[in-house]
Amino acid sequence: MAKGMMRRFALAAMLAAVTPMPAIAAPATEVEQLLLHADRARGTDPNAFAADMHRLERLQHTATPAQQRQLQLLRAYQQALTGQYDKAIRDARALYAEAPEAALKFRAALLVANSAAITRDSTLGLRYLEGALALQDRIDDRDVRQAGFAVAAILYNQYGQFTLGRHYAELILAQAPSPRNRCIAQHLRIEAMLGLKAPVRSEEFLTAIANCNAQQEPIASNLLRGYLARHLASQGQTVKAIDLLEAHLPEVEATGYPRLIGEVHGLLAEYNLSAGRIAAAEAHARQALAKGGNGTYTLPLVTAHKVLYASALRRGDLATALDEYRQYADTDKARLDDVKAREFAFQVSRHELQQKNQAIALLSQQNEVLRLQQEVEKRNAQNSRLLLALLAVVLASVGFWVYRVKRAHSALRRLAHADAVTGISNRGHFRQHAMAMLAQCQARGEPVGAIVFDLDDLKAINDHLGHTGGDHVLQQVAKACLTHCRPSDCFGRLGGTEFGMILLGRDLAATRLVAEQCHESLAAIDTTALGAHLTVSASFGCTSSAESGYDFERILAQADHARDRRERDDLAALYPEAIASRQDVPAPM
Repeated sequence: MAKGMMRRFALAAMLAAVTPMPAIAAPATEVEQLLLHADRARGTDPNAFAADMHRLERLQHTATPAQQRQLQLLRAYQQALTGQYDKAIRDARALYAEAPEAALKFRAALLVANSAAITRDSTLGLRYLEGALALQDRIDDRDVRQAGFAVAAILYNQYGQFTLGRHYAELILAQAPSPRNRCIAQHLRIEAMLGLKAPVRSEEFLTAIANCNAQQEPIASNLLRGYLARHLASQGQTVKAIDLLEAHLPEVEATGYPRLIGEVHGLLAEYNLSAGRIAAAEAHARQALAKGGNGTYTLPLVTAHKVLYASALRRGDLATALDEYRQYADTDKARLDDVKAREFAFQVSRHELQQKNQAIALLSQQNEVLRLQQEVEKRNAQNSRLLLALLAVVLASVGFWVYRVKRAHSALRRLAHADAVTGISNRGHFRQHAMAMLAQCQARGEPVGAIVFDLDDLKAINDHLGHTGGDHVLQQVAKACLTHCRPSDCFGRLGGTEFGMILLGRDLAATRLVAEQCHESLAAIDTTALGAHLTVSASFGCTSSAESGYDFERILAQADHARDRRERDDLAALYPEAIASRQDVPAPM
């Protein structure tokens, strides 16, 4: 590989070399610290980089898998920096294929692109450049992403694709680049503009040169001065272009960069020849040949042979002129062949990329067809499930409405059977239920008890508590007495303040015991929450089938008669003199 071509791409390799490693949070181990330090040193301090790599090789057995991959990338950089491009490409390609980290894949692909360009494997370089650019949306670090754009701009400019070179240079400038990245991007943009033969104002050259000077980038600054000199010469200011280049020639020589040195001497040779300074033109042409690199196809060498041919011709030295012309023709042809080869490589790469994209598009279409088929099957399955669900909903709705109808029917039946105030059986239901019970007990010969009770002076309760309070007392009475009834018993409100009970399987004594329990429960009803302290009481009458038989009307009448008799007995006990004289007595409370 010709040294001039290698130097031509050295700037691209340098840009990739200063791309930072992915950040490692809070470095705690020696390996982590060395990886970070080596990555920073490799583009600025080769000796420190070599020392760090030596220590890392000794400590690699303690490294994690992620650290091993970072070390693998640094090894590939070291190989490229020492001219072992084939090894660098091999290791970087392996890392690109294996690394799960997007940033490592991105940097490995850029290293392959740089190294392949240096070794003139343009197709491989462009393929990996496209691979790196495809990862750009997955790169969070702005500096890493901008370094990739810079490499893309450099390589596209070298391949004569100045529109793409300008695009990626302007992408860097649009993303708030660091001062150094701004210098590089401005240089690449101007280079692309000149390649496109687009106008560039003198102020743009001067601004870019000032920025690069501030970042102490003499190579970029003087490449820009070379572009500015061409701009001045194109406007007829050849002497001014010579003065600009002569003024900074010592700085150019100090960089030791053959491409830059060759180009400046080549331009000085061309412009001095144009100005009629034959001796100066020949001197600079020989300097371009001596210091511009050993390649046979670089522009400085072509320019130098052309100037030497023209100057020899002017002196009448036809033998030298013929020899220089042959060398000029050979170098110019080699340069043009190289340009065509790079353009062809770009077209091949684009064709491969187009085929790849078409294959991806075809695969995507096939996947879309498959997806649609699966979607149809899924929809069919969903429709089947929806039909089943709809059927289930219909059946559930029918069942629900059947349930609601039955429940409504039951509610209506309960309303028809229940007393509206107390919720227990009303007189009609109580009569129907009691008659059925009495008939069954008579058939079995089973005793039946009957209780009839009437609340004492509900009017006084209504006067004190109002009708709402009276209804509340009736509800509490029903609730209290219901606790003394068994499920088989019958309990109902006969009307007004009168209640009745038919007790299954109880004789008169057991019936009277239930009545006493009910009487105690009534006395325990608390009316203070209603705003008055009243004692609820009732007059009870009891009988049984043994005394009254099983006829409903008879047994209920006998119980009611017993209540009246007991009530008179109680009054006689309270007011004996009144009973003896048959005077009216007050009603009991």
